[in-house]
Amino acid sequence: MARARAGYPDEVCGVLLADAAAPGRVSEVVPVPNVSTDPRRQFEIAPADLLSIQRKARFAGREILGYYHSHPGGNAAPSEADRRLAAEGWSEGVVHLIVGVAHDGNAVTLAWVFREETQGFEPETLEID
Repeated sequence: MARARAGYPDEVCGVLLADAAAPGRVSEVVPVPNVSTDPRRQFEIAPADLLSIQRKARFAGREILGYYHSHPGGNAAPSEADRRLAAEGWSEGVVHLIVGVAHDGNAVTLAWVFREETQGFEPETLEID
């Protein structure tokens, strides 16, 4: 993702929306400012931004499918911090698109889904329009 490269060395983040009629397919990617106090190591979406996106999505017949964020200098796999955050309240089946951005600008993007039963992530196939 170009935005992940442009945001390097900070983590970038956003929301993945799906049409209500096609819930497993990303129809829109909404960039959101990373409001973390330590953006080089973690991401945080402001509650007001998330609420605004939810309202606009509902009005447009869309729903939140998941979230994306980058791992600057890292890989595209969920970190322990990602797992803890998901386990603290993000629900079963939420998609997490992670972009690993290397120091040279090369990027790898992988999709993961959180499973409450195992308190972990599984690889996920994701279609993006």
